[in-house]
Amino acid sequence: MRIVAVVLAAGLGTWGAVADPNIRNNQGVQLASEGRYAEAEAAYRQALEEWAQRPSQPATARGRALTLENLGAVLRLAGRYQESGTVLKQALSEMESATGKESAEVGGVLRHLAALYRVTGDAAKAESCTLRADPLLDEPERTNNRLVLASVYIDEHRFPEARAILQPALPEAGGAFLFAIDSDLAAAALGEGKLDQAEAFAQRALEVARGVLAPNSTAPATVWTNLGQIYRFQKRYVEAESSYRKAIEIWSAASPMHPFLARGLMNLAAFEQERGRVQAAEELYRRAAGVFEQSVGKNDVQTLIARNELAGALGAQGRYVAAEQLSRNTVPAIQKLLPENDARVLRALSLRASLLAATKRQSEANALREHIRLVASGLSAEPGQ
Repeated sequence: MRIVAVVLAAGLGTWGAVADPNIRNNQGVQLASEGRYAEAEAAYRQALEEWAQRPSQPATARGRALTLENLGAVLRLAGRYQESGTVLKQALSEMESATGKESAEVGGVLRHLAALYRVTGDAAKAESCTLRADPLLDEPERTNNRLVLASVYIDEHRFPEARAILQPALPEAGGAFLFAIDSDLAAAALGEGKLDQAEAFAQRALEVARGVLAPNSTAPATVWTNLGQIYRFQKRYVEAESSYRKAIEIWSAASPMHPFLARGLMNLAAFEQERGRVQAAEELYRRAAGVFEQSVGKNDVQTLIARNELAGALGAQGRYVAAEQLSRNTVPAIQKLLPENDARVLRALSLRASLLAATKRQSEANALREHIRLVASGLSAEPGQ
């Protein structure tokens, strides 16, 4: 993560008793590097107040924009995505005014926006920001930017494009870069079903992390949850559960209301339901939905999906009235937010069809399953019930 220390340019003179926002900004940088995001946020906000006391000069405008960039980055890491987006867009506008639209500093803000769009599921905007940022950045920021682009491609199952970025960088990579590349290569191999390869990359990423990442870094949690998926598909269930719980432990310690924690809870819930522990799955889905609602809002697609999976867990216990109510409230909302052929829509409709079948509405269930089949095949279909 690029968080920028501000160095006051020569020739600005002295400011007597006026506080120096560079000092406060750099305190924020140090706190953010230690994972102390609330304290870092407070330092950046104080720095912004101190920038406001400075006379209007180009260096002041640049310094303020850099502090805004840092604040937006910390808000994203804390899972406060809407606030992060507002601050980063403001940082971009002010940085373009202060340094020009083709500056390296503008490229840095674009990279942070790309990371935000990627984690909130807007792959098109994430890709656009990384491609615009790439020619503006110097190393190592260009490599960081390309790693964000590779992650976007993995999310979209564009695995050859992701590997085309990652594999050429692997021989020269070390430290945190090697961790990030191995982590992404593990995710890509998992997505392609190459489980042995995925496990090897994930295990090496964790080994690298022990030597180069801060003890309280949350980055290894993503590797642990991917290992859980790998072990689950390999039917190594004890190792899978242990890996899922390790990821949840890391995310919980860092921020009990972070969307990443909710995603970890969803993975463990699916595992528990698959193993027949439906009540445990229900509790995990409820917890995940609560975290999503607090962090991204009750109408966000991630919250809706968690609640729809909860409906599935309730239905599996024969609690059809509660399941029906949740299903009716969530499935149409998911359909409005995502394309018809999105895998998450098809999953929601499949759960709905199972509920219809379980409550002896077989003709409705069959019609909905036919709709799913047609959409998945790329054919036109009437909207499902």
